[in-house]
Amino acid sequence: MHVIGTAGHVDHGKSTLVRALTGIDPDRLAEEKAREMTIDLGFAWLTLDDNEIGIVDVPGHRDFIENMLAGVGGIDLALFVIAADEGVMPQTREHLAILDLLQIESGIVALTKRDLIDDPDWLELVTLEIGEVLEGTVLSNAPIIPVSARTGFGIEDLKGAITQALRGIAKPVDLSRPRLPIDRIFSLPGFGTIVTGTLIDGSMHVGDDVEVQPGGLFGRVRGLQTHKTKRNIALPGSRVAVNLAGVDRDELRRGQVVTPVGNLQATHLIDANYRQLATTDSVLAHNEEVKLFVGSAEVTARVRIIGGDNIPPGAEGWIQLALATPVATLKGDRFILRRPSPGSTLGGGQILDPHPGRRHRRFRPDVLERLRTVEQGTPEELIVATLGRHGPLQQNILFDKAGLSTQAGTPALERLIEEEAIIELNKTYITVKRWQDLIEQAVDELGRYHDDYPLRIGIEREELRARLGLSPIVFNPLREHLIKMGLIAESGVYLKLPDHKVRFSLEQESAISRLMEIFHNQGAASPNVKECKTIVGDSVYFALVDLGQIKQISDDVVYPIDLYNDLIEALTLFLNERGSITASEARDLLATSRKYTIALLEHMDELRITRRSGDIRIPARPIPT
Repeated sequence: MHVIGTAGHVDHGKSTLVRALTGIDPDRLAEEKAREMTIDLGFAWLTLDDNEIGIVDVPGHRDFIENMLAGVGGIDLALFVIAADEGVMPQTREHLAILDLLQIESGIVALTKRDLIDDPDWLELVTLEIGEVLEGTVLSNAPIIPVSARTGFGIEDLKGAITQALRGIAKPVDLSRPRLPIDRIFSLPGFGTIVTGTLIDGSMHVGDDVEVQPGGLFGRVRGLQTHKTKRNIALPGSRVAVNLAGVDRDELRRGQVVTPVGNLQATHLIDANYRQLATTDSVLAHNEEVKLFVGSAEVTARVRIIGGDNIPPGAEGWIQLALATPVATLKGDRFILRRPSPGSTLGGGQILDPHPGRRHRRFRPDVLERLRTVEQGTPEELIVATLGRHGPLQQNILFDKAGLSTQAGTPALERLIEEEAIIELNKTYITVKRWQDLIEQAVDELGRYHDDYPLRIGIEREELRARLGLSPIVFNPLREHLIKMGLIAESGVYLKLPDHKVRFSLEQESAISRLMEIFHNQGAASPNVKECKTIVGDSVYFALVDLGQIKQISDDVVYPIDLYNDLIEALTLFLNERGSITASEARDLLATSRKYTIALLEHMDELRITRRSGDIRIPARPIPT
């Protein structure tokens, strides 16, 4: 399947020609029929050489050129219409400029109203003028076919030229990420919401769960039609009507995109390369307000010129577009910029990064270098640049952000792994440079932690992971590598530098000795946590806990480790001999108060040594015989 789009000046016979080719009147609005002028997009279709062809008929009038832009994207071939009696007119040139900016590389010129010309010299003059206008554009080699929709003259020749041109156009590629930019919305009784558009980048199936972006609306494909024929599968490159379940017509607007759930994210900021038309009468200025047209969307934006103050007529440059409302687009999509008032086409280009993340500093060398790589780089360079900016990333996210298909990205990724330029971590990829940076960052982070908390044995694993901002998929291999290389050491749940040791001052050692003497003298009725901290200080107290010299068993009760072990052993032995133990029995056994007894028994419950059953505790596990 292929899609053709008409283009050309108002009243040059685009809709009449479409009707002659297909037998379908593309003007569907009452106002269009009354004014005999296309106002909005019209649609028709025909079959040539067993090839189904959709036709998008666009307005030519200056007042409706922005409706034209909603339909001309995504077409395979331009049917460029010029009336023989008038020749090249203002909108002829503007439509040609738009086709050139959008890189619609295949086209045919239909020289309409041939029946109105009796003078062969005039026809030759018009043909020469058209050739001059097309020179240097994407349509410079387009055949010029004289036709008359009224008499039928040349229509079969035009069909033959279309057939021949489409044979040279590759079938649309299925990238497994279908997108349907919405160009029309309506509803039918018994069916509900229906949207139409040209499907690109993948196939769509009845029953697919989809979302509409921007907007985050979720629905399901209830039905599909192509050229009024029901389909179970819609193929990329075809005109499609989608019956959406779960989405109300009033929630939708032209410019949104129907796509599988999670396939596409909306954006307010876009990096792009841009070419200002040579025919414009002014430069594109920094911070200028423009209208952006991408896919079927139209939004207001502010232009930020990167690496310069402006872009003069005929020149190219990098821009960042700050959008007033979000759009859903991908790297590689073509776009047009127009001046809001008075309306005129300024230029256009290609999206380099639909999610740059932040506003760039306009003259920074690293920003300019990144844009240069994204614009001109090989698949390998794009992968490395994307990982350097956004990594580590899983493969599907990596290819999406790099603007690469699976077919182009996979071999490049394999080569980079083989060349040891990137590292694979459980299907997540990271550059070697980023990996080395993380190694240094982890070691530095541990050094800073030891400086800030010299009496701590180390930092907890999860705290270091959070400080590095890493997912477990990346952090765990990093931790294992650091340990294997001897750069860090692990002690239980703590990580530390290998040479780090907790060292107490003489004053702190003296306070610890006093605390241990009190523990020894008071036995099971030990000083509480607050008293211990008062004696040695908070930092020393936590260091003793980390080092395993004292054991805190509740918010208020703490013991030196040797006494703790003796108490737990005594209670466990009693439990095993008697088969149960009560709080009063434990209190008498340890010769202490109920406060300490309950804390110890509840601690044993947590350790699953005991299990409470009414007023007694019994072994949590069978006693070995």
